[in-house]
Amino acid sequence: MDAPAYTPRNLAASIAAWLRQQGFTALEQELPATASVAAHWLGPQGERFQLDYAWQAGSAPSATCRLAVHHPDTVFPEMLFTAQKVRRVKDLRQLLLGCVRYVNARLLTSSFSLTT
Repeated sequence: MDAPAYTPRNLAASIAAWLRQQGFTALEQELPATASVAAHWLGPQGERFQLDYAWQAGSAPSATCRLAVHHPDTVFPEMLFTAQKVRRVKDLRQLLLGCVRYVNARLLTSSFSLTT
């Protein structure tokens, strides 16, 4: 017998709260069948890191996030990761803290710890 399929949970409120603790500005929107978080953090060199989380219930449930960085001297943002599945807030933390470009920018600020 097959194992039951994993149904993603809505983590929007938890993710937004954790991102705010990291210094992000986060906006969350929750509806009965969908939820999203749009968050950004301005790096020390003017770069804008944008993280988006989307959860959807229904016949094809999903919970994914993506991270992009937009440098002040470029027209379009650079995608650092897209459509990464998120089952727990820990998954998001690992994705974000595993992104070398983001961690390097955070290390240039004095208020960041890798054990966060």
